[in-house]
Amino acid sequence: MGAMATAAVALLVSFTSVEGHSTLWVHGETATQSFVAIPAVWNAYLPSFGQPKLSVKAPLDRESVNLQPSFSGRMVQPFGENETTRSLACDILPSTPQIESLALLVDRGLCDFRQKAQNAYNAGYKALIVMNTVPGQSKVPDMTSPNGALDDRLVELPAWAVEKATGQTLKSWMSTDQLRLEVTDDPRRPSLGAFQEDSHGLRLVFTK
Repeated sequence: MGAMATAAVALLVSFTSVEGHSTLWVHGETATQSFVAIPAVWNAYLPSFGQPKLSVKAPLDRESVNLQPSFSGRMVQPFGENETTRSLACDILPSTPQIESLALLVDRGLCDFRQKAQNAYNAGYKALIVMNTVPGQSKVPDMTSPNGALDDRLVELPAWAVEKATGQTLKSWMSTDQLRLEVTDDPRRPSLGAFQEDSHGLRLVFTK
């Protein structure tokens, strides 16, 4: 598999929407499976038709907020000498080859979601998937920046959060299969305070 295999294991997925969440469809060579994912709060602010920002110097007429964020490419998991830290995306990540669009699957923890997204963006990734550390779909956090809406408008790429069991399944699958990937965001759940609950589930708003 060459140099790429030493840096990441490939995955391809597709996302659609269901009941206020995004649905993650994972297509392997012999099987397809779906999982629930929750869009990051900042996805609603992304320009360029839901794609990562073009540049801090891009003319305003090249940016658009008319469509929901989307992604098409592969998902990878980082490996290397400092595997534990890289799996959290809290430190500088090795640059990814610009051959195709890649989404990065990382663990929740150690640093805030904004830092994970920024490190992934700086390394060349086009999307971020964060695996929760606490079991249960109702405990998947709302992904937001530490300073709320002000910083959310500055995030460079789309992101989704998945429960712990989903992340573990994806990691295991990625180690044995090469999969295809597409994602289309779903409109955000109604905003509630931390630890409040409605038909979409319990809100746990933590930034790490």
